Amino acid sequence: MNLRIDDFKCAIFDLDGTLLNSMPFWHTVSDDYLRRHGKTFSPALWDEVKRLTLTETAEHFVKNYGITDSIEKICEEIRLMIFEAYSKTLLLKDGARELLEKLNSLGVPCVLATATERSCVLACFERLDLLKYFKHIFTCLDLNTNKREPLIFLKSAEVCGAKSEESLVFEDALHCIRTAKKARFNVCAVYDESSEEVTEPPESDWKRILSISDYSVKSLKELL
Repeated sequence: MNLRIDDFKCAIFDLDGTLLNSMPFWHTVSDDYLRRHGKTFSPALWDEVKRLTLTETAEHFVKNYGITDSIEKICEEIRLMIFEAYSKTLLLKDGARELLEKLNSLGVPCVLATATERSCVLACFERLDLLKYFKHIFTCLDLNTNKREPLIFLKSAEVCGAKSEESLVFEDALHCIRTAKKARFNVCAVYDESSEEVTEPPESDWKRILSISDYSVKSLKELL
């Protein structure tokens, strides 16, 4: 891999599955919620909910698992579960802190571009002492967008005074990488076990990711 990170004017990081080892939590939070309420759930529950919003997930629990709480109460309980994980337990991936330190030492500004709610991001970053590494934090909710649209990546480059071609995006998710590439960003794909899912048969997401990314790493430590 011939990647010189100091050739770029901006480094844009995804959070979950890229910097933070949080995808196992997301794969089981619905299980944990239903278990708390004494419900038996399908082994394929993650596949049922992974593309749903929080409200849609709550509606799914009411319709298919007999949860009798209001949609609002279900959402609030799940939000509290999520906030607790970010504020107390989730940890960085190997090499993440060292990479951020390296970029800072090289004078490459770092921006976070995440779909995770800001309150969770800030709680996590304060606990792990990460705020000092980032010039700015953008969330999809702040911008009323999602990562199937390039807005969050474009805003991240703009705040650093960089063009998309001068910026490097670190991402683990196939649909996000596609969005970044369509907007002419350079992409370094970061492997996560969740990338082995086959959302578009017959190939795994990781194989599709490798075919469109400029660079790829199995671990962030490779960049050190």
